[in-house]
Amino acid sequence: MRGFRIVVASHGELAAAFVASAEMICGPLEDVAPVALRPEHSPEAYAELLRGAVGDGPCLILADLAGGTPSNVATLVARGRPDVVSVAGANLGMLIEAAASLASIDDEAIRQLVTAGRDGIVNATARLARAGT
Repeated sequence: MRGFRIVVASHGELAAAFVASAEMICGPLEDVAPVALRPEHSPEAYAELLRGAVGDGPCLILADLAGGTPSNVATLVARGRPDVVSVAGANLGMLIEAAASLASIDDEAIRQLVTAGRDGIVNATARLARAGT
């Protein structure tokens, strides 16, 4: 059992779609919560939603877009909380990796998670062309 909560922070319904897609692949995910930024949310209102989802214990926040409001707000929510880590630029593979395989959110585990996310980005057309030769 994982010792931390995962919060997926995104513009619109992307967070909920990530969680639903990860559950389609992995089955039900425990203690994973999507938090959507909607057009009517101010950054302050979104911060309150995010703080509520993060709660009081250890938490990994996976935000959709580096430099976007969900990422910026997640960074502020994590500030001063050594038990909360915010990672921006998340993809579905990272969510699956975090939910299924990550045992902690220490520096080394987060480095490996970011590496796995980057390694999951490939030019599939070029890969297929190389495989066919």
